[in-house]
Amino acid sequence: MSRSDRFFESIQNSARSGSSARPRLFGILNLTPDSFSDGGAHTASPEASAEFAARMVADGADALDLGAESTRPGSDAVPADEEIRRLLPALKLIRARFPDLFLSVDTRKADVADAALAAGADCVNDVSGLQFDPRMADVVAAHRAALIIMHMRGTPDTMQAPENLVYGDLIADVSAFLLDAAEKAVRAGVDPARIMLDPGVGFSKTDEQNMALIRLAAEFKRLGFPLFYGISRKGFIGRMYGIPCPAGRDDATAQVQLDLCRAGVEALRVHNVAVTLRAITAAGF
Repeated sequence: MSRSDRFFESIQNSARSGSSARPRLFGILNLTPDSFSDGGAHTASPEASAEFAARMVADGADALDLGAESTRPGSDAVPADEEIRRLLPALKLIRARFPDLFLSVDTRKADVADAALAAGADCVNDVSGLQFDPRMADVVAAHRAALIIMHMRGTPDTMQAPENLVYGDLIADVSAFLLDAAEKAVRAGVDPARIMLDPGVGFSKTDEQNMALIRLAAEFKRLGFPLFYGISRKGFIGRMYGIPCPAGRDDATAQVQLDLCRAGVEALRVHNVAVTLRAITAAGF
């Protein structure tokens, strides 16, 4: 059984155990010099990145999500060759150190995905929802990899433009986008049992819309795929709690994530694994 098969089987087993099942925690490893949350604190060397990864695993991470291009609002695209240069050395070290750990790569580019999957990654986390690169689904299918599909309108530099924030029915519109993208992936040959859906909190959404995606997370369960949410340290949490520094938002993030746990969300993408795990364990998950 592959790492992906074991990982998704564990999610299914948790779902069968009842509503108090603990979501899988994806520790975030930013390999960019301009991350909004840590400003490249763990990119001094591949070894430093791997050490931080090991710390997250020790803290209880079930998986890691590695990204080498910032997709914060207003960010510029990074060339594929530069993204690969940043990503692969750390990825290879982490894979060698943790041969059984589920590793996801946060990228919109098929060439980057291809290189990362060949180097040992198990999953592609495409924040563009297969919109940015038409080859992405084919690459994921060719590697028999897993896929996380996120909802976003536009690109990181345009996603908060006013025209991208208008929805007829937020939940219905996001659901339709995610289902269309999932069907596209399946037609390309991606195994539907290896797909997760992310409603895209913080991407082409207002603060009110972000909170609606959290409050109504259970609505997305009817789509039939495991749910993946990435709300960690995001700006709307800072505005809601009055915390301007992203690194100071971990406790507030954990409190908001409890609503996602209650809704049965299967996976959470987090910066501070230890804080999140303590919070959700104390709440009975």
